[in-house]
Amino acid sequence: MQITVYFDVIFLINFIVDFTVLYLTGVITKKKIRFVKLIMGAVFASMSLLVFILFPFLLIGWKGIFILVGISIGAVAIPYWERRWSFVRTWFLSTTIMVLIGSIMNYLRYIFHIAVLQILQWTLLFAVSVICIMVFLLCLRKTIKRNNNMYLVQIKHREKMVLETLYMDTGNLLIDPIFQKPVVVLSENVVCKCMIEEEQLIVEQYIKSGRLNYDDLLSCQTQKTVCFHEISYQSVGSMSGKILCMLMDEMRVLGEDSVLIKQPVAIVSDDLFAGRVYQGLLHKECI
Repeated sequence: MQITVYFDVIFLINFIVDFTVLYLTGVITKKKIRFVKLIMGAVFASMSLLVFILFPFLLIGWKGIFILVGISIGAVAIPYWERRWSFVRTWFLSTTIMVLIGSIMNYLRYIFHIAVLQILQWTLLFAVSVICIMVFLLCLRKTIKRNNNMYLVQIKHREKMVLETLYMDTGNLLIDPIFQKPVVVLSENVVCKCMIEEEQLIVEQYIKSGRLNYDDLLSCQTQKTVCFHEISYQSVGSMSGKILCMLMDEMRVLGEDSVLIKQPVAIVSDDLFAGRVYQGLLHKECI
């Protein structure tokens, strides 16, 4: 039995799939999409896979797995390369989208008893699969976006990243007088997850004593970028006072377009959020 392989058709199919996956990855992660780089990434992946048709022995064993992963990483890196951990998440998302599309297509083939795929059939199955993925992601985004004013927030600081649920408190009217920005309130535990040791010590001491140790601030190597300082607050009733504030490198409200750079954060005791599903208070101007 002779098998005829049409390289142009295989390349075109792979190019369409790779381009679509890269585009969806950019849309979901809200990255700047450059179509020239998307095309370059899709061409790289498609041309690399053609090599396996000519040399199928390359796919044998662990060597084949590493080569496939390398091709996948290269294709995503061309349009979306960034800092290490952020890129890993982007690559993982693109791989997940690819797997989901393939799974949906195989499931549809099973339902409709399609043994051999023609180009038209493949196109229809692929289009339906992409639509299903988009609908699923939109529903997931809306679910994550808010649940009774709850927001999932990605916090980055000192090359560390945490995800926490924050509550949109319309009563939070704190404004940092130094930077003239709205202030997000976070628990000590959340903030310390992103800090280096000397920054953690400053926060812990302030929570215990209620005042800043300026000798420690002078010796803190990151004070110029973190900028520990106090701001005044007044809560409902007669309670008022000062609270420790600092700058977080970046906060991203998932499901929104909000990316907060050098965001002022007020640090409070964990007791304030004890027994609650959220660990901080968003300011209404952050959305």
